[in-house]
Amino acid sequence: MKVLVIGAEKLGAQVMKQLKKIPEIELVVAERRERPVAVECGVIDKVDIVTHVTSLNFSEVLERANPDFVILARTVQDWEKTETPMGSEYVEGMERELTKFDVAVFPVDGRVLGPY
Repeated sequence: MKVLVIGAEKLGAQVMKQLKKIPEIELVVAERRERPVAVECGVIDKVDIVTHVTSLNFSEVLERANPDFVILARTVQDWEKTETPMGSEYVEGMERELTKFDVAVFPVDGRVLGPY
């Protein structure tokens, strides 16, 4: 099963550590930086798709990755909208928009995995 993880900073690294416990999962990682936390900490060797994923380029990223499902593992800070008033609402709106595509999308909340 191929899983696209969007986000490879602290939250994404935690998610990938959990997914790596299942040997049948093939990870594909999309992140805006080539050396995010997950690479620096050795969770993954490299980012597969280096791009800032948004609702505007999501279909292109899906086409490249061809995943069975997608995990959104990004925080408001990762979306770079902390300086925007109502940044959390912006991120939630974008995540809702991404779930309308033909592939299952699961947003992960950092509160579930605990402090990182």
